[in-house]
Amino acid sequence: MMRAEPGMTEDLFKQINYPKNPESMSDLEKKHWPRIECPDVVEAGKPFDVTVNIGVGIDHPSELAHFIEWIDLNRGDLGTTRAYLQPKYSFPRVTFRISLDQDTMLVARESCNLHGIWENKKQVRVK
Repeated sequence: MMRAEPGMTEDLFKQINYPKNPESMSDLEKKHWPRIECPDVVEAGKPFDVTVNIGVGIDHPSELAHFIEWIDLNRGDLGTTRAYLQPKYSFPRVTFRISLDQDTMLVARESCNLHGIWENKKQVRVK
């Protein structure tokens, strides 16, 4: 894994990162925070799509020197599914098809080769 270029803080690699204020994010935060796109309420056992899109209003680069390595989706205690991405040929937006049988906190994470791991969460209710 590549590390931050000179002058960038290594602190991003020592923790899971979140925006300091989701209502007023810096460009770095906007570029790296995973957005979870799915219904708030789903039917028990019925498959539905969850899209994890990296970047809020600003696209994350997909270059050899700066790219998203992977995106994963954790379904509470039900395990994780992960998509690996390649620079230049893949862009940081992945759709997972899942089903749930109980209310679940979805957790999306992504790993940027220069800016560490970023996380977002979304509660999904099952009817």
